[in-house]
Amino acid sequence: MRRALGEMKVKSEIARPQVYETLEPNQIYTISGAAWTGETEVVGVAVSTDGGHTWSDAQLLDPARRHAWRRWTLDWMTPARPGRYVLLARATDANGNVQAETHDPNYGGYVINHPLPIEVFVGNPATRSA
Repeated sequence: MRRALGEMKVKSEIARPQVYETLEPNQIYTISGAAWTGETEVVGVAVSTDGGHTWSDAQLLDPARRHAWRRWTLDWMTPARPGRYVLLARATDANGNVQAETHDPNYGGYVINHPLPIEVFVGNPATRSA
């Protein structure tokens, strides 16, 4: 069955770091990305550096405008402990809609608006463990 896609849903993406990037331990690293939505404005972005267990508010860089991307950043003190970390970002719009946690299977391969995980490694890339 086909179904109309409708209004663009609220979404945020991480642009930096890249997937599987290796970061130095115990250093400030600026996570950055962009958020957007349909007929309203993005009013907030939260970032998780532990796979969604805890969230921190990102700083919005651009003024709120309808139909426009809004860039954001978050300074993260990378852990002293080497290992694999999963970063996520989720946006909120002016109507109070929060980015969905999971993909709606009714849309198949369309409307991918859930947070996409960015796996990074902290520490020496030669010591990566699965």
